[in-house]
Amino acid sequence: MPNELETVRLSRRAALGWIASGLGTVVLAACAPAAPATSGSATVSSASNTTSAPAAAAGATPQPKSGGTLRYGAQADVNRLDPHFRLGDVYYTVYDRLTEYDINHNVKPMLAESWDISSDFTTIKFNLRKGVQFHNGAEFNAEAVKFNSERARDLPNTQLDEAKWWTSIETPDKYTVIFKSDKPRPLAFDFFEFLNIAEPTAANDPTKAVGTGPFKFVEWKQNESLTLTKNTEYWQTGKPYFDGIVMSVITDPQAMVTRFEGGSLDAALAYPVNDFVRLKSDPTYTTYELTQGNFSCFGINCQVPPWDNKQMRQALLYAVDKVRWANTIQHGLEFPSTLPWPKTSPAYDDAKANSRAFDLDKAAAMLKAAGFSGSFSGDVIMQNSSAELTSFAQILQGDFAKLGITLSLKPQDVAAYLDLVNNWKYNGFWLGGGSFAQLDPGTAFTKSRALSVTGNSSAFTAPVNASAVDLVGRATTEPDPAKRKQIYSDLNDMLLDEVYIICMSPQADKLITTAKVHNVNPTLHSALRWWEAYIA
Repeated sequence: MPNELETVRLSRRAALGWIASGLGTVVLAACAPAAPATSGSATVSSASNTTSAPAAAAGATPQPKSGGTLRYGAQADVNRLDPHFRLGDVYYTVYDRLTEYDINHNVKPMLAESWDISSDFTTIKFNLRKGVQFHNGAEFNAEAVKFNSERARDLPNTQLDEAKWWTSIETPDKYTVIFKSDKPRPLAFDFFEFLNIAEPTAANDPTKAVGTGPFKFVEWKQNESLTLTKNTEYWQTGKPYFDGIVMSVITDPQAMVTRFEGGSLDAALAYPVNDFVRLKSDPTYTTYELTQGNFSCFGINCQVPPWDNKQMRQALLYAVDKVRWANTIQHGLEFPSTLPWPKTSPAYDDAKANSRAFDLDKAAAMLKAAGFSGSFSGDVIMQNSSAELTSFAQILQGDFAKLGITLSLKPQDVAAYLDLVNNWKYNGFWLGGGSFAQLDPGTAFTKSRALSVTGNSSAFTAPVNASAVDLVGRATTEPDPAKRKQIYSDLNDMLLDEVYIICMSPQADKLITTAKVHNVNPTLHSALRWWEAYIA
């Protein structure tokens, strides 16, 4: 069945169980094709996703139909045409990967048809799909896989640091590639979920994007639009259905509303909450609440006194009203939690998620016990495009004032916000979000800028982060499921002890489409399976 996307027999977590049992080589082989998703009244819960859609009449969903161009609105532009930096939603469709997760965290074949894993999880042998071509006509093969992993290894700041795990990558023939490590790599498929396979001669050209994916790159007008066209030679027979996708960059939320409701867009991501709620019951539209690993949080500069004292930071856990954020500002689309994980994550702990309830009196008492002088003036940095963050910042401003903490609210455009936060150029706090909580917690603590214990936005650094660095290191190499469960608990305790960020809720990414767009399903890399969607 070379032209269909097959499923595999074992999920990543099941594979870990086999590894821990010492049963020798684990073979994950392709089996029957996956059944297509259906639309209508549905709430699909997974290890990392929840997708909600309004009810539709029984039997009303039309059959998949080819044709049409998806007109798509997004707040954020593609930051560069590079396959090994984090890409925007539709840009992911230019590339395939060796494997992919389904929404239940099962590992499925993409460019690899099957694979063998050694019992100690130090070696993975991939058997590659034959007859696949890159968009420029070049053949996909083992050397291309090796090139992409080594390129990701050598590039800085790609969020693909796991590429450094592999001590060797062997290519015994055109369709076999073997990854070897000197340590167990139980989270290897989290890495392969994000390793886009680009055509080697085009990968370093900043004006090109050449993969094997369902859509081909046509044109990028920076801060304006991205245009893709259908790959008519795609190895998944019959897909994609769209003739193309045109993504328009619309940074102003009100302009997004005007264009979508005015009929010039078929889909819009990050729709303003108030308007999203207003349209949820309108049969003209379909709304999706996607929990794809993003989370809302409040960050603290751990090098600015008095917040260099973790007892002071611990007091602030009680000063951030997570319930008001989730239930009022987000209209109940998110659930309050002091942890970043969706409820089906192996790290989710209900008791800890609901601990540290809002209590300004307790916060004040803890600040006093920690030696707080009674006054502090600082900033809250946030993105100016989010009305929700601005509203909550005003709530924080009022609550913190009761503790003697004066906050100056400083909304920023995206570029300025990232510069201030990522380079610790702020005096006090930041308000925003983090990513990658849909993956294994060990991966989240290495990929997410908010959670990372070595490259975070909160100046939580050496030497005070030493024990956290050791804990995350164990999380990325321990294959025993029972031991991993304890590590997850320890990671949660570390978050609530060090308090370099204060989680408010897992974030619901709000997508809205017109009712004529069907079969919209999420991936586990914060994007959507646009090659399966269609207009009818």
